[in-house]
Amino acid sequence: MKKIASLALALMVACSMVTACGAPAEETQGQQQSDSESQASGSAASGESVRIGVIQYTQHASLDDAYEGFVDGLAEAGYTEGENLTLDFQNASGEVGNCQSICDGFASNGEDLVLAIATPAAQTAVNVFEDTDTPVLFTCVTDAVEAQLVDSVEAPGKNVTGTSDMPVIKDQISMIKDVLPDVQTIGILYTSSEANSEIQANEAVAAAEELGLETVVATSSNTNDIPQVMASVVGSVDAVYIPSDNGFASAMGTVRNTAVQNQLPVFCAVEAMIQEGGIATTAINYYELGKQTAAQAVRVLEGESASEIPVEFQENMDVVVNNTFAQEVGVTIPQEIVDQAATVY
Repeated sequence: MKKIASLALALMVACSMVTACGAPAEETQGQQQSDSESQASGSAASGESVRIGVIQYTQHASLDDAYEGFVDGLAEAGYTEGENLTLDFQNASGEVGNCQSICDGFASNGEDLVLAIATPAAQTAVNVFEDTDTPVLFTCVTDAVEAQLVDSVEAPGKNVTGTSDMPVIKDQISMIKDVLPDVQTIGILYTSSEANSEIQANEAVAAAEELGLETVVATSSNTNDIPQVMASVVGSVDAVYIPSDNGFASAMGTVRNTAVQNQLPVFCAVEAMIQEGGIATTAINYYELGKQTAAQAVRVLEGESASEIPVEFQENMDVVVNNTFAQEVGVTIPQEIVDQAATVY
């Protein structure tokens, strides 16, 4: 009996040892599995290679700055071209037909995400990818709702989101009055085929009327007739305002030459245009706008739905002046405005 009791006791001790040893092993295995899954998730977010197709409507400084900011913003988030990021950058050279073929190419290549820079490029990209799983981001778009890119700013409702470059037009028109207190009539010039420009032009007319100013609206159908459009307002306006317009932005050399020849003050919506041939503005920083768009892209690449990310705007504007151009057209910018400027050319 004593032998049997001793044998039973030994078996009980052995079993308890096996159980005691087995529990930590299972816990360790579970922890290792959890750590492995965590590492896999991290590598998916920052280590796996992604492909982004970028379509830019045309080449000018503001759009170029937005693209540069986008690339730098991705790099800061761990997405580096040549390592875990492939960028396919395409410029449509201001041709809507080129936008279509570029986006069709992106669809064939199976891009993970598409970035469209400027409204015409964004409209084409949204049309091409609306029935696919490929998210589309945009930047340098004035009014995404009016351009039918999203259902609303707060809830895009499609696999689309991005950033807007809607300027504070009322402030920009007020700037004209601040620089030229005796101004009475403003010419508002834009490209008729650009929906975003028409929106801005209408807002500029309303802002001018609030200040008691008269307006003359003149439109260009393409960059070739910009000299004629500029000439058409000479003698009938005291100053010209040009919104964020791709056509005029790409022809600022022509604008400047006509303005200097006719001593016509020109004010523009964006800094790059002021730098090339404008007097002053309150301007968006397009490089920072690009970085803002990159932050949205990272959220999408890491699992968020573009449709649930609101369209964003840039809140901080800088005063920018071009003293050199102002002097060329016979204008003296008040010193208090120069003192406020973040950038003086």
